[in-house]
Amino acid sequence: MRLYFNGCSHTHGDDLESPTTQSWPAVLANTVGCDFLNDAVSGNANDHIIYRTIKNAHKFDKIYIAWTYVERFTRYRADNNYVVNFNPNLINSLYDNDSNFFNYGKMHYAVWHNDLYSFKLWLQNIILLQLYLESLNKPYVMVNSTNNLIDRWTCSWPEFVSSVQLLLCFDLMNDDQLYQEHKEIQQLLTQINFNHYIGWNTWWLTKDSFITGTTGHYLSQGHEHIAKYILEHDTN
Repeated sequence: MRLYFNGCSHTHGDDLESPTTQSWPAVLANTVGCDFLNDAVSGNANDHIIYRTIKNAHKFDKIYIAWTYVERFTRYRADNNYVVNFNPNLINSLYDNDSNFFNYGKMHYAVWHNDLYSFKLWLQNIILLQLYLESLNKPYVMVNSTNNLIDRWTCSWPEFVSSVQLLLCFDLMNDDQLYQEHKEIQQLLTQINFNHYIGWNTWWLTKDSFITGTTGHYLSQGHEHIAKYILEHDTN
């Protein structure tokens, strides 16, 4: 049996001495005696996770997806086809000193980034990837690397306005517009198959307190805990 894993640095194993053997995908796969591919990369974005998973899922027997921060996005350089992941801190090991990378990212997050749209797009991506994996009859497990403010976006209507007031263009939206946004989010939630999700809003990879390395990522004890937690709660 071959297992496929995708996610960001928290799945790749940043700060570990040996990510290939100490990351939680490696620990989980070795525990159940399976071959595996850890396709996660540091700084990964959800759109790139989807791209790589759709490209590779048919080769594997079970899929594990660890969704990352919704504000990240991926672009591909025109001159070399290199994958470039963007984050609000504009940190990239290859391009963070590149003026094109910096200026493009700064403009995006200052002008074009929208928290509401990013959250709704993430929900849509979850739905679409679930449907794709189910079309292949592939068992799969999804977790979150971070909470992504799920509580604030998915609360009930009476709480919604005060909850998201600082997250969107509040002064430019009337009550009906706000209600329609809330309604859309709730409708998207009904389409997610939470039977394949571990800890949707109760647990995520970075929730618990463990010793971290120089860049703030779990060391081996944290990864061992994640692997154990997922195996204990995996019903797929």
